[in-house]
Amino acid sequence: MAYGQVLIRFDEVSFSYGPYIPILREVDFAVRQGSKITLMGQNGAGKSTIFQLITKTLQPESGVVHIADDVTIATARQVLPADQMDITVQEFFDQCFNKKVYDIDPKIDDILEVVNLPVSHERVIRSFSGGQRARLLLASALIQNPDVLLLDEPTNNLDAAGIAHLTAFLQEYGKTCIVISHDADFLNAFTQGVLYLDSFTHKVEQYIGDYSDVVEQISVRIEKENRKNAQLAKEIIENKEKANFFAQKGGKMRLVAKKMRQRAEEAEESKVSVRKEDKAIRPLVPTALGKLLY
Repeated sequence: MAYGQVLIRFDEVSFSYGPYIPILREVDFAVRQGSKITLMGQNGAGKSTIFQLITKTLQPESGVVHIADDVTIATARQVLPADQMDITVQEFFDQCFNKKVYDIDPKIDDILEVVNLPVSHERVIRSFSGGQRARLLLASALIQNPDVLLLDEPTNNLDAAGIAHLTAFLQEYGKTCIVISHDADFLNAFTQGVLYLDSFTHKVEQYIGDYSDVVEQISVRIEKENRKNAQLAKEIIENKEKANFFAQKGGKMRLVAKKMRQRAEEAEESKVSVRKEDKAIRPLVPTALGKLLY
């Protein structure tokens, strides 16, 4: 598989949960082989839904999700099935593969080190705590070494050492990775690009660069939007004042007043909605802009 080849492409994809909960509206973006992507958006915007569309768990209402031929995708499940509670760690990892993997023990040890969970391969899954089981689920995705690795909040159940191990793993990972996370420091350590899901427009904006690069790009864009809104606000006031003035003159001046009102309405429609902050995010930098990125 050639480096830089497009593995995933959303082509005018729309999706909603019923008529009143739109998630995506004619979304377009592409993910290439070897890229490390952060998927950002406010809580509830639909980031996990994008993962489900990639894995074909969900189907778009319109548009197409293109996945390149023979591409393998792995994602960490959120819950362990009941029928896996009484198997051993060895058996758990054996079930991650469709075919028998010989000499799997060193691979298990390596991946357990990544999630900072060094345990016996004979230990039964039921004996683990909830947090430890979450680490096993994360490890079950990592050990598959897929072409595309999807990680949803992978640091939630990791301590500082575990996060450091996972960060090092992702930095060295030679394949494609898309991560949802609220940990800005973790993201900035390996991010090469950002997909931002805007919960107001239901569009995905694609940026190139690490976290800091994206902060700068969005900062410039927000500044331009604010300047545009300020200019439009000035025009709206001027046109409304002119409309009131000409309306009082009567006669043909009423047509001029009507045009002034139309211009004011057009300016109102052109104003850019201000993006709200997601206060659940811990920003990388001590500014509101850091929060705006999610």
